[in-house]
Amino acid sequence: MTLDSNHFRTRSFEVSWPNWIIKAELDRLISTKTNDPSWGDQCEFFIAEAFSSSGVLDEWKAVAEREDSRDRWSFDPSAPTRIGWLQQLHGAAETLPAQQDRIPYWSQRRNGGSTTRGGLDLAGTTRRFSALVRDLEKTGYLTWAFGQECVDGGTDGTLGPDAAEEVHLALGRDNLWPVQQHFANYGLDDLCDVIEFLADHVRRPVAREWHRWDDCGWHYKSFDARLGFQLYRWRVNTLLSQSVLGLTLTEVGRLETAAPSAVEDLVTAVRTAENVHDADDVELEHALTQFRARNATEMDKRSAVISLAGILERRRGLVQEHLAKKDEGALFRIANEFGIRHQDAKQQKDYDPELYLEWVFYWYVATINLTNRIVAAQS
Repeated sequence: MTLDSNHFRTRSFEVSWPNWIIKAELDRLISTKTNDPSWGDQCEFFIAEAFSSSGVLDEWKAVAEREDSRDRWSFDPSAPTRIGWLQQLHGAAETLPAQQDRIPYWSQRRNGGSTTRGGLDLAGTTRRFSALVRDLEKTGYLTWAFGQECVDGGTDGTLGPDAAEEVHLALGRDNLWPVQQHFANYGLDDLCDVIEFLADHVRRPVAREWHRWDDCGWHYKSFDARLGFQLYRWRVNTLLSQSVLGLTLTEVGRLETAAPSAVEDLVTAVRTAENVHDADDVELEHALTQFRARNATEMDKRSAVISLAGILERRRGLVQEHLAKKDEGALFRIANEFGIRHQDAKQQKDYDPELYLEWVFYWYVATINLTNRIVAAQS
């Protein structure tokens, strides 16, 4: 039986992970194929986690069983092997269907799909974050740092035997860990600090084994820091997007103020692009982090805008070549004449600095992105 890509686009293949993460993990599994039984266990573990339907795992097990039990009487050359099945799944990875949301309940329909008007408040966000952490503990994502419970005594993680004390030493406060015990009393700083602390310590277990004694459960091992963080960040940002907190967890595991989704895409684009000048990388990242920091002051934001203006000054030749003259002039006149770079009596300051600085900042980010794309097209 040969499978085509449409086979994997049915609702039975609804994903629980982002498609791009599924594709990356399939890349790893395909490239590391061995005859070691642990490889098959890793594949099974991945499929169980990444897909919402148990039918996908059942299909994988059927493929594996058919491959392992082949004989000359039942051999079907058109039947996929495990590696062939994974390769076909990889080819369809970008079009795997997202998990369908249930039909909203009464109040959600009245509030535009949200369970609360305007989104989750701090208390609601911390409560759901507590549930997220509980799931991370259950599925082994915190085992590397916090250890493994076991009926035979358990093992410590990298934080040692007293994880709560290590959290205290790192964050300077008590009553933060365990989250389930303290989340009801979290302030915003508490929540943000714990989110960032876990971003540094989360790992996805690549392998697991079942401890049968006294029905102990899964024991996890071989931890992947990159994949663990990617999934953690995706889950945290999904939660934060449903809240009124206006925060997002960045690629470096730190919270920043969130912009509208289209602007967030723009920020991601400039962060990941190859810059025109070597000096741009550090200066750009510093400006983005400084401006979008959760407690950024007006002076922080002004300094960040000045840094972006400096990057554009180095690209002035590109700007002059590809922007209309009046637009190019306005780009630098705003920084020079509206109390951003200079503070003399000639400066125009009759504006709301919060709104004005945000507008200028993202205009400059968009222009940097434009010049990056121009250079990429030319090369």
